[in-house]
Amino acid sequence: MLFNSLIFLFVFLPITLLGWYTIKGQSYRLLWITILSLVFYAYWNWMFIGLLLLSIGIDYYCGLRITRHVNTDNKLAKKWMITSIISNLLILGFFKYCDFFIKSVNLLSFLPSEISYLNIILPVGISFYTFQSMSYSIDLYRGDAKPANSFLTFSAYVTLFPQMIAGPIVRYKSIAEQINNISKTINWNLFKKGLFYLAIGLFRKVIIADNFAKVADPFFDTFLHFDHAFIISWLGLLSYTFQIYFDFSAYSEMAIGLGLMLGFKFPVNFNSPYRAVSFSDFWTRWHITLSEFLRDNLYIPLGGNRNGNINTYKFLLITMLLGGLWHGASWMFIIWGLLHGIYLTIERLIFGKIKKRNFIYSSLVFFFVCITWIFFRSPNMDTAIGIVKSCFLFNGIESLVPTYELLSIKCLPTFTSYIPFKHIAAITLGLFTVMIIPNTNVLIERYNVHNKSIWVPIIIVIFIVDVLFCFKNSPFIYFQF
Repeated sequence: MLFNSLIFLFVFLPITLLGWYTIKGQSYRLLWITILSLVFYAYWNWMFIGLLLLSIGIDYYCGLRITRHVNTDNKLAKKWMITSIISNLLILGFFKYCDFFIKSVNLLSFLPSEISYLNIILPVGISFYTFQSMSYSIDLYRGDAKPANSFLTFSAYVTLFPQMIAGPIVRYKSIAEQINNISKTINWNLFKKGLFYLAIGLFRKVIIADNFAKVADPFFDTFLHFDHAFIISWLGLLSYTFQIYFDFSAYSEMAIGLGLMLGFKFPVNFNSPYRAVSFSDFWTRWHITLSEFLRDNLYIPLGGNRNGNINTYKFLLITMLLGGLWHGASWMFIIWGLLHGIYLTIERLIFGKIKKRNFIYSSLVFFFVCITWIFFRSPNMDTAIGIVKSCFLFNGIESLVPTYELLSIKCLPTFTSYIPFKHIAAITLGLFTVMIIPNTNVLIERYNVHNKSIWVPIIIVIFIVDVLFCFKNSPFIYFQF
């Protein structure tokens, strides 16, 4: 089920909230939210409910064994922690990477006949809920979290619908106290703040991101069929650069908002990443919870920066490669991750840690992040190479008039339709928004949204505008990961 669908906004969400705040008893409320979260997940494909429950069952049992042995037999506790990790990675690997592995073997091997594909359907959200469920076992082993009170408590934690499909990846230690001490009444300050997050996130998705997609999608999907040169290539690339920014920030904000409406405070997952002062700063702002997960459970265990510069660079590259692979079973994602690993390595090698904003360097960071999106979005290597060549003037530079005539054929963002050269206006507006305007987190705190009643009608107006555009039901980009 999509957050930007009418059935979610006007059927699922009201029913969920009504039951959540009227049902008495901790266990009954946890049971309610677990069942409704499973319904939310099953709306996409009920057949994968069993897989989700299997992952939950494995990690809950492993958690029990870890808790039992962690203080008496550390080696046995570690075995159960490894069992949890291997089980989750096997589930994730089979469904997400099996056909990718077969395809790679077929391309690289000299076998007399190709291996047949399994044509496995990728369960939505599997990358998120397996990492979240697995992190429970890891944190128990390290002593960073206390065990869940019951299987129901753990199930509610993993399946909690606002963050189950596309994050944030919520560590159990950060939400355990909230689950164990659910408020019996509505906290209206949190609820109003949640509504504001929900309305702004929905606006970013249906009004901004989906309109940039109308240019970005045909540009990338049909690039090889047209002879695009410099200007149109950059307009297409920047369209995707802003599409993924507003799409992912929208989901992150809506997840936080829905959590607040239920009384839960989720960690911030998105913090104006295009304003990053460095590449390392970018990764403290983009998909923050994934970055922290990879840092704590991959980069630091590998050795981090403790074993000399050469090993540090090697561990950075490995972490970013696997971070890229986590996003999807494609060499394009691996190249995307590798490029970021190279950026981070060169930055650390030449510049060290950069803390203060330098306009020139920050602009270079934004420029090279844009280049990586080419590989992230392109359907194949030929398209990616073609776009890179166009963006670096290998295909020449076209005149302005034919470019805008061609762009006008596409479904350009309707919210700037009254402006001449409307897509340039949309790009400029997008750039101004991501670089200058305070993000939603700052706006909420700066203007005291949850305390001042003047924001209520503003939220209502924004929400009404959002609903008018909620008929396409376009999925969020990160749903496919």
